[in-house]
Amino acid sequence: MSIFIQKLNPMTGVNDWVVQQEDYDFHQEVARSSFADMLHDTERNKKYEMALKHAIDLMHSHGKKANVLDIGTGTGLLSMMAVRHGADSVTACEAFKPMSECALKVIKRNGFEDKIKIIPKRSTDMTVGPGGDLLTPCNILVTEVFDTELIGEGALSTFTHAHKVLLEEDCVVVPQSATVYAQVIESPLVQNWNKVKDVYDNEGKLLIKIPTNVRNCPGNASVHDLQLSQMKLDCLKFLTPVIPVFRFDWSGKTPFIFEQSTIHSIKATQGGVAQVVFMWWDLQMDTEGKIILSCAPNWAKDKSDVTLPWRDHWMQAIYYLPQEITIEKDTEMHLVSSHDEFSLWFNVRLDLRLTDADYVKPICECGLHMTFSRTRIGQINDSTRNKKYISLLEKCIDSKSVILILSDGFYLSLCASKMGAKKIYYVETNYLSRKILLDFIQFNEITNVEVFENIETLVSDNPEKINMVVGEPYFLNSILPWDNLLFIYLLKGVRNILTNDARLFPKIAVIKGIAVRFFNLNKIRLPLGECEGFDMKDFDELIEVSSNISDDNVEAQPLWEYPGIALSKTVDIITIDSNSVHEKVVELSGVFEIDSRHGPCNGLALWIEWLHEEGAKSVISSGPVLPPQVGQQIEWDVHTRQGVCLFSDRVTSHINYVFKFDFNEGNITFKWN
Repeated sequence: MSIFIQKLNPMTGVNDWVVQQEDYDFHQEVARSSFADMLHDTERNKKYEMALKHAIDLMHSHGKKANVLDIGTGTGLLSMMAVRHGADSVTACEAFKPMSECALKVIKRNGFEDKIKIIPKRSTDMTVGPGGDLLTPCNILVTEVFDTELIGEGALSTFTHAHKVLLEEDCVVVPQSATVYAQVIESPLVQNWNKVKDVYDNEGKLLIKIPTNVRNCPGNASVHDLQLSQMKLDCLKFLTPVIPVFRFDWSGKTPFIFEQSTIHSIKATQGGVAQVVFMWWDLQMDTEGKIILSCAPNWAKDKSDVTLPWRDHWMQAIYYLPQEITIEKDTEMHLVSSHDEFSLWFNVRLDLRLTDADYVKPICECGLHMTFSRTRIGQINDSTRNKKYISLLEKCIDSKSVILILSDGFYLSLCASKMGAKKIYYVETNYLSRKILLDFIQFNEITNVEVFENIETLVSDNPEKINMVVGEPYFLNSILPWDNLLFIYLLKGVRNILTNDARLFPKIAVIKGIAVRFFNLNKIRLPLGECEGFDMKDFDELIEVSSNISDDNVEAQPLWEYPGIALSKTVDIITIDSNSVHEKVVELSGVFEIDSRHGPCNGLALWIEWLHEEGAKSVISSGPVLPPQVGQQIEWDVHTRQGVCLFSDRVTSHINYVFKFDFNEGNITFKWN
């Protein structure tokens, strides 16, 4: 059954009534789950199977039956592996209803329906005894309840309950333990995702100072997960060796600690500024410590491990230190590592006279880190972009300039006041972003600025006629590259308060695309078919049905983390003029010609470029930072997400596309065949 719901259209800024299937949220949760990504992780699968075989053989060698409990079974893969290696009984629980139902189908298809019992509930709700979910406790536990932060999915409480209620005292657990590693790093690039910098003109003169509350804010402790292996090593200065900071014993032989801090004293391997901590973990899968499943980035991998598997369900994490610490080579520093039940955080001190404050989880006090994503903060700090905006303002502003700023968090544009503009109006619809803007204005003692909550309030205030409108543009609700076309829709609402010769920046928006062979990203949408010898047809069908219902053709991804090779020339899909938008439906078609000498195409990448003036020097791009060359790896902007279309088929000739822009509805569709 279909229902009407209200849904914000990020391109128009208006809540639209749309028709949606009643169970849309259910299908979206299924489609966006990471089950397929995990099952494509061959190393994970094989090492879990090796450890399971070891545990089952160990029980049998002691003359015991191998009674396996699989917590969070998903598709039932680990349970089927247990049966394949001789488990005497297997009980699997899965609380996510669509997956528990799918597991029943997968298990039946593979002929194990009489050997595996599925319990559709959380493990912490399971009971043991006559009439319970388990007649007696199990003696082998296999589970994968880990995320990038290791404990973020509730691993501590899951293992604690399992050992207390569901397992025998001398059980074997797969995995046996986990070790968390940390490394102290100096990286201005990474720090740009957390600390906002002062703004200078192109001659080095200070224009805008960062308010004290923003400058001194420690940020927040939420994990920043990404593919560290994709970071260029020349952007990183390693100040310490890799340090094991926590060990979690899943075997139950030692107590589980839900809140803990450790201190590791180490000497700096080189001088620098301690800015961030990189974190990852590994799992000891078996009782002998021979099977290790590692999430380390490339530079920290065991050199004997030549596989270097790609995975997206577990990445690495960045934690921002509450204060930067300058250190000399061989200086002793003290890394303070803390965790609670679900999260980790870090601090670095130069002496051991620690106070309670040194153990406190960072909390944003300025509002900026709660309002904007890490990549948006990086974008605010991007010197290449900022130089272009400053050059534009310096060239165009004079004492008669009355300027309207249409963007969220475009604090750099306050420079216009220092450059002699007569008046500046801002429309900031987000409360926190507006509050931060007012902090900037007050701290920099700027007096010729007025800030409005929305276009209607601005227009009704009967402002002085505006002769310049400027946007990055960036808006908080934007997801796909073209969502920032909201700039053009906002322009419609202010036409009556503009002079006839008002200048609009940006002038032009160009949506572009390119055919790509992604090395790995396509796996997140690739059907499984068969996984470790088991038929996964039922799972593939579940994901396909849910994706068709809930997914758009184009999704947003930070492509700098997911390398790929250009297989076509860049295609200009549509050019949109801010001054003369055709308020009708525009439908355009074209083709991406594939150069198959460099492999088959498995996706398209889409982005938008904003032209503020004539010439390439004024272009602000959300796409490649260098012109793509066919057959070469594309270098993407690290502060934006691009639109991606991923194919399950491998295309070797050409891709036809149809692009449709319904201006009145604020709707863009992109289809291909």
